[in-house]
Parts: sequence; C-alpha cells; structure tokens
Amino acid sequence: MSMPFSDIRKQVDTLQVAERFFDSLLLFALFELGVFRHLADGPRTLDELTSDTDGDRETLRALLDGAVALEILTLDGETYAAPEAYLACLGRDDSPAYLGEWITFLGALVSPIGQLAEAVRNGRPAGSMIEGTEQRDDRPAKAMTRAMDAYARTRGVELAWRLDVSGVRTLLDVGCGPGTYSLAMLERHPELRATLLDLPGPIEVARGVVAERGLADRVTLAAADALSYVPEQAPELVLVSNILHMLGPETSQRLLAHCAEIVAPGGRIAVQAEFLDASRTSPRWPTLLNLIMQATTEGGRNHAVDETSQWLLDAGFVDIEHMRLSPWNVNSVLIAHRPPEADNPPA
Repeated sequence: MSMPFSDIRKQVDTLQVAERFFDSLLLFALFELGVFRHLADGPRTLDELTSDTDGDRETLRALLDGAVALEILTLDGETYAAPEAYLACLGRDDSPAYLGEWITFLGALVSPIGQLAEAVRNGRPAGSMIEGTEQRDDRPAKAMTRAMDAYARTRGVELAWRLDVSGVRTLLDVGCGPGTYSLAMLERHPELRATLLDLPGPIEVARGVVAERGLADRVTLAAADALSYVPEQAPELVLVSNILHMLGPETSQRLLAHCAEIVAPGGRIAVQAEFLDASRTSPRWPTLLNLIMQATTEGGRNHAVDETSQWLLDAGFVDIEHMRLSPWNVNSVLIAHRPPEADNPPA
C-alpha cells in the first residue's frame, strides 16, 4: 500500500527543517578553512583548494560538492566559485559587509545548542565533563564579545547619532566591554567625557581600543564590580548596553537600582538591548538570543521592553521612553530620568 501524498508532504516538510543544520555546518567549515578567502581571489580547482587549505583532498571534495548541492558554492567544470554575497561577507575582511566575527560566534554555539535537551533536563547550561568536573565552554562568550564589537562598530553606532546628549558632559558606560558605543559618542560629541566600567579583563581590552582611537585624555577606565562601584562624580548619563541579558532578572534589577543611586539628580539612563516583545516569541533574533543565554549561561535570559520598563520604575526612574532604531538594527533603547532631588527625597 503506497503512502498518501499528504503524508509524504508532511515528511518532506519535516525533513527540510531537520536537515537545515547541514547548511550551517558546511558554511562554518568553509569559513574556518578559509575557502571563501581563497575564492575571493577567483575560482579555484579542487587541487588548488586542497593546497590552500592543507586539507585531505577527498574529504574537501565532499565538503565542496555538498556546498554546491546546497547552493553555497558553484561548480563550473573543474573550478569552484562562491557568489559575491558570500565573498563580501566571509571572504574579504576589509569589506563593509564582513560577518566573520558573527560566523565565528555562531559556530561556537554548535556544541552547547546541540545539547539543548540535556540543558532542559538539568536546568543548567551545557558543558563538558573533564576529570569529573563540569567545565563551561567559554568560547561562545568570547566569540560573542568580538561579534558584538563588530556589530557596534557598524550598524550599532546608530546609538551615537540618535541619542540626545545635548548638555551632557559626563557619561558612565556600565559593563562597557571594549567601549565601542561610548567611544563613538565621544567622537561625535567633543565636549563629552566618559568613564568605562567593567571587570579587569574587558577593561584591558578597552584600554587598547581607547589608545588606538586617540581618546585617552577624555576617558577614565574603572575595573570594578558594577553593583558596588561608586564614581567620584555622579554622571549625567548612564549607559547600560547589551548586558542585562547576561545577568538574569534579579541581578538586572539590582544593577538598575544601583544606577539610580549613582546617576546625578535629573540625569538619565539609557538601556540599550535586543528586547523581546511581550509574547517572548519575537522578534526573531532577540528570541534566539534568549535561547542562547539559557543554553550557555548560569542565570542569563533575554528580557522584554515592558519588564525592563518596570524594573526602571521600581528603581526610581521616571518618564520612560522607548526609542526604536533602524529596521536593520536589532537594538532599541529605553531612556529614563532620575527625578531632581527636590522631587525624589530620600526614603
């Protein structure tokens, strides 16, 4: 008895979802081997690419032919080539469209995301067992830092153009990472000075970036725990950018409450994030970011506009505004004010 066409259609649709991982894994492998970089110089034969990658010829052939089948590469006679979009995004690191950092980040997620079922069963992020002790793989976190810096240097710098800092002279960047957003704001606003606050590791990275961009005379670097840090001078603007999803709700609320204590009376806070909507099922990337946080961190999860707004209200901020950015920018910004002391007497 033959299978009804409707059942065959169900199988085909299900397998199309199940087999999508081939596209990603082949793309990651081609990028890691430098195939796109070599093809950026023009079409190459199998023997040439074998020499370029110092790989096994027959395994490489299988990879390249699989990429042709998935329409990642093309094959004309004996020469392989890549579409211009892939070359611009993955083959030329000086291209404005280059996505190498993001591909490295996504590739680092293969192992933990591949263990999602185990993470759900255990209620803990996926890890590897080494000598009987669970060791977290920190590659996704490191790769994400590099990817976010690359994003901030391109589409992400929209914050520096859109955020009104007229009259502001002092900025505190909480959890600054390499300081990319604040440095872009300093370059746009010569009157602005910034304190970059983070743990010692990121601050060392920021130190090099600040020196490279010639802004050391307008930047103070602070290596400290943001939950206990108290600046010598209360900043007029506090920036909290893309860090709450790594902290979880409880710590996020504590951090925002501390920011309310240290920002100058009448000052502002800007919380930039890849916010979820109220259903927590869209937009696409913030929803996937929430999954990534659950799979790779102990307490992190992404958060929605409404809940973050409530955290700001609970911290004592008022006049909350949600500033949306360009459609191609996954971030948006919540801006809130600390009331002047006369309107906000101590409890």
